[in-house]
Amino acid sequence: MLHLPDALKQTLLYGTSIALMKGVSLLMLPFIAHHLSTDDFGRLEVISTLAVIGSVLVGMGLDQTLFRFAGTSHTEAERRQLAAEIFSLALLIGGIAWIIGWQVAELIALYVPGEPTSYELKLVISMLALEGCISIPLGWLRMRNRATHFFILTTGRALIQALLVIVLLNYARGVAGVLEAALLAAVIQALLLGYLHIRDTGFRLSRNTGFQALIYSLPLVGSGLVAFTLNGLDRWILAEHVSLNDVAQFGVAAKFSLAVVLLLQPFGMWWTPRRFQVLNGPDGHQKVTRYISLGITLSLIIAVLVGLLSPLLINWLMPDAYSISGQYVIILVLVMLFREITELINLGCFIGKTTGIQFFINTAGASFGMITMLWWAPVYGVWGVIFALFSAQLIRLILFFIISQHLLSLPYPARSLILLTSIGLGWLILGLQTMPPGQQIFIVILATMSLLITACWLKLLPTPGTMKHYCADR
Repeated sequence: MLHLPDALKQTLLYGTSIALMKGVSLLMLPFIAHHLSTDDFGRLEVISTLAVIGSVLVGMGLDQTLFRFAGTSHTEAERRQLAAEIFSLALLIGGIAWIIGWQVAELIALYVPGEPTSYELKLVISMLALEGCISIPLGWLRMRNRATHFFILTTGRALIQALLVIVLLNYARGVAGVLEAALLAAVIQALLLGYLHIRDTGFRLSRNTGFQALIYSLPLVGSGLVAFTLNGLDRWILAEHVSLNDVAQFGVAAKFSLAVVLLLQPFGMWWTPRRFQVLNGPDGHQKVTRYISLGITLSLIIAVLVGLLSPLLINWLMPDAYSISGQYVIILVLVMLFREITELINLGCFIGKTTGIQFFINTAGASFGMITMLWWAPVYGVWGVIFALFSAQLIRLILFFIISQHLLSLPYPARSLILLTSIGLGWLILGLQTMPPGQQIFIVILATMSLLITACWLKLLPTPGTMKHYCADR
């Protein structure tokens, strides 16, 4: 690995860290499912959605703000100063959120489906208060190309949390035990990251930087709150209109579909902090287009692999009560695919001084998703929610592509991408058919190989002869 190009080494380290961090969580899923009833698992899913909306409120999109402002700074001293000021702002917001959250935990518990206890909500609120202590230092490590530190601190948290979950569930702590394990692991990670960050950048508050950061990040917060309807509200609607058992079935399928995000994140972790630097560098438009096309290609291949393999894994690893989750997972994989492609092609919406356009696009997609979920869930149950999410993410993808291209026209290889997408969708449609396990495994291998060969033939994936050309762009 020491002889590999720097960009490839970082990608491999980020990939390994994300795979271990998220993969450990996914591997723990069967263990948790065997130690919790389906109703308790469904309640845990509902409680976990509070972390989604809470991380948006407490995180304030400050990690993206760090990438935007520090990433375009002209001097190293200016980058360090901005990183220190944004981190200090995140700590201030987290402390205020923790104080307020503990005061209103009992009130919130009355309105959350699934009847969570106030103690369980306080555990979630405490984790959310650490959001800024974790996300900003991790973002700074990525910007500083410190992939080794990132690897140790992310995988370490995942392993500690997994061990604590095993211990606490064996002592019959139930849902509270899972949340307690998550909080303890987050505290350890936050303390280590905070120490490293302050040692590197210092600690300082700036009214001017705080004001500029909030102006830039507020639309991101609005977009995140709106996006909650597509990543959290679904569980609440199911809990209200069907049952916690259905929430559990949906939740298991959704977690397996998240493997698309997991496997693509190494690329995203490497690419996201550098996209503005590449865009503003020599031959920026062509290089950005090449990397985004590579990301789309990888996301499509990964989605087909996950979509075809997940039903097998659900049947092999999960209790029999979750067998129906295998029927949901392929469509949810497409939902994840649309979401990941949207994150790749929306660069044009980030190049201004504000991110307001994202708020309006996300509002349109989320409004459609919320309306259709409320309309279809009482009639079609879980399938109604799934197809509402599918439709909403497709609308977001189309709108972001059109508007981003209007703001920043990029020369995508459209014909090649359309051809590869058509082949991938064909394999996923075939995966919806019922077939023996041996035949399913054969289809997984054949589909993956055909997509890899086609992508290389279309020059969407780097071959050994062009790898140096890709890795030369840092």
